Amino acid sequence: MSKATIIDLIIDDAVHTQSMNHIIKQQHISQRMRRKLRNDGIITINDKPSTWDTLVHGGDHLVMEIELQQSFNLTPMPLDIVYEDEYILIINKAPGVLMHPTSTVRDGTLANGVLHYYSESNQHYDFHPVHRLDKDTSGIVIIAKTSVVQNEFDRKHINFLKTYDAVVEGSVFTDYMSIRWPIGRKPGSIIERQCTLSGKPARTDITVINRITTGAPRLQSHTHIRCLLYTGRTHQIRVHLSHLGFPLAGDDLYGGHLHCIKRQALHASCVSFHHPITNEWLELYAPVPADMKQLIGATD
Repeated sequence: MSKATIIDLIIDDAVHTQSMNHIIKQQHISQRMRRKLRNDGIITINDKPSTWDTLVHGGDHLVMEIELQQSFNLTPMPLDIVYEDEYILIINKAPGVLMHPTSTVRDGTLANGVLHYYSESNQHYDFHPVHRLDKDTSGIVIIAKTSVVQNEFDRKHINFLKTYDAVVEGSVFTDYMSIRWPIGRKPGSIIERQCTLSGKPARTDITVINRITTGAPRLQSHTHIRCLLYTGRTHQIRVHLSHLGFPLAGDDLYGGHLHCIKRQALHASCVSFHHPITNEWLELYAPVPADMKQLIGATD
């Protein structure tokens, strides 16, 4: 059974002898995870097997791992890695790839591919996505390598600036607008969302990049837009633009058509945030994929 590293640190030389519990609390690990580590954790100090009751001294190298109860199959997969350090892995996800296995799909997801990459590169980490993209949405995905790092994103309320490139059907009538319609579930559907006053607040700012008109097989207008998200509601961009009357090209769930592209023309192209551990400001980009480039055309 595979293992995931939860803590891997060298105790500061100036630190006096401390209990394992005190050290763990300083890492801002949740009570649930501390309990799991205490009951099921595999602990080594200076590469020697230890227990929860072992005292920790300055200069000690402490590693705590847990065995994964549900391990995914390892699937070889080309990964477009945008950024990586010992805490996070950021990938430009290809369209058509699920984030993680489901009850019916067990292989070929991003989780399978990332775990294979960890295995091949001798990294003992797990798959902890900080946010998710729909299967057919491409672009930047942030993955925490441990639950501790994932918890730090939440504990510090890390704010993300997310920019998406999209292609919508029709010619958008203004170069800039801010959409602030609340979004909630569509009655009778477990998948679809809609704009509704009873929904949660949602804001999408859009800027027109280019308006495109094509001739064959029929006269069609599209608009390449850039979307800046201030909230992260499910299907937010898709719902807002469909409600506006400009569904995403290829988004047949929300009124788009499959004439020019076989998936929703949506790509997470840029994300900016403060690193939860180092506090470094990161601004990362992923180029628009080939199918959207073809739709946008040479004039863009």
